[in-house]
Amino acid sequence: MTSTENKKTVFFDLGNVVVFFCHKKMCSQLSRISGICANQIEQLILQSPIGDQYERGQISSEDMLRHFNTQFNTNLPLEDFLWAISDIFKLNKDIMPLLERLRKNGVELIILSNTCQAHIDYIRKNFSILDKFDKHIFSYEIGSRKPEKKIFFSALKNSSSEISNCFYTDDIEEYIKTASELGIDSHQYISLDKLTFALQSKGFI
Repeated sequence: MTSTENKKTVFFDLGNVVVFFCHKKMCSQLSRISGICANQIEQLILQSPIGDQYERGQISSEDMLRHFNTQFNTNLPLEDFLWAISDIFKLNKDIMPLLERLRKNGVELIILSNTCQAHIDYIRKNFSILDKFDKHIFSYEIGSRKPEKKIFFSALKNSSSEISNCFYTDDIEEYIKTASELGIDSHQYISLDKLTFALQSKGFI
């Protein structure tokens, strides 16, 4: 068994690293089934406090739908609403070999993601990618979102490694900055080749 001193951990962001997603598609799908302008939907879900509350787990999918129907005087059923907000993901197949290489090297893999339960339910139903990871740190379960330090502390607490043996990758520069400030070796995800090189240079693969 690998000791904590020697164990290595890589934290992966989920969206646009492990799976790709499209907010524009989400708003377009909601617009199509509700008749509401996509720009108005974007303002409600992505730019107002309700979206933040949803990803913190402070409100449920049912609460989110009630707010939507009240705001726009619509009557969308929950099943249609969940489909429209969740059928927006595509697996990053190119990253799969890298995950396997890390696993073969005994590296612990942890997802660290700002997300909501509806999206995770959809990903679990349609992909097997989450099974490749040892643990999952989701904002809606923690009650905190990146770049807040609380969610990073939760990830470190759940890690089997010392912080000096941890590595984090995310496509958003602001989140990388916070992780780096906490002492986590971090790399902004721009391409698979650059991430692979960074992991190689740090001795993870």
